[in-house]
Amino acid sequence: MATRLLICPPGHYDVRYAINPWMTQHVGDAAPDAVRQWERLVELIGCVGDVELVQVEPQSQTPDIVFTANAALVVGNLAIVSSFRHAERRREQPVYRAALARAGFATTFLRQTYFEGAGDALFDRVRPLLYAGYGWRTERGATLQLQEIVGCRVLPLLLVDERFYHLDTALCPLSSGHVLAYMDAFSPHAQTMLRRAIEPGYLIEVSVDDALRFACNAVEVGDAVVMHDCTRRLRERLHDIGYRVFRTELTEFLKAGGSAKCLTLRLDDGPAVGMAAATA
Repeated sequence: MATRLLICPPGHYDVRYAINPWMTQHVGDAAPDAVRQWERLVELIGCVGDVELVQVEPQSQTPDIVFTANAALVVGNLAIVSSFRHAERRREQPVYRAALARAGFATTFLRQTYFEGAGDALFDRVRPLLYAGYGWRTERGATLQLQEIVGCRVLPLLLVDERFYHLDTALCPLSSGHVLAYMDAFSPHAQTMLRRAIEPGYLIEVSVDDALRFACNAVEVGDAVVMHDCTRRLRERLHDIGYRVFRTELTEFLKAGGSAKCLTLRLDDGPAVGMAAATA
């Protein structure tokens, strides 16, 4: 079965404002290679696995709409659309909601809380578990509401390093059961919860060098992992557990604090147990 991904071309992408530390140093910078890098990413994803791409049309007043991971969290046929913390991104919400409705999803929002979709909420691919990051963008209250909706345990994880402002910049669950994590992005209590939830040998703690290369912000398609870059050590570790690793330059998007995973939203998503039952 093809992996369905929501994508949006970077037709109006640039760094116009600063809402994270990556953007601060690049406000006003041109992004001349953004289209080329995005097209190469999309081409690569299509080459390494079976994918179906659903496209959102770019909008002139939404430069960050290219980062479709923040559109929503998909749970089966329901899309929980983001409620962005920063006003600069709120124009994206109706565009995403309309695109998801056209793609066949029922849509909803969380109540009176900030929530930034699959940027801060990631289903484990084997365990009936949703990792839910909060602190910089998503609020703690969102994790409590998600527990009422998603049909599996929600693990709330406090993010403490502003460079890793979304969960998907510091955590990457894989279908093998392994989870990539940059542990220093999390509070001590969150680190303890991760080590309790993930069996020894399955938690792959990445270095700060890999984290700053956005290695955790990777797209998994079948036995392929697509990312901007990583160290040789991490590449060999992924090879050892059965993955092909593909790197593609995404420097223009790193200027805004995003990479491969940020540029995609998985549409065939939900709790691991539910997904297994649906395909049995």
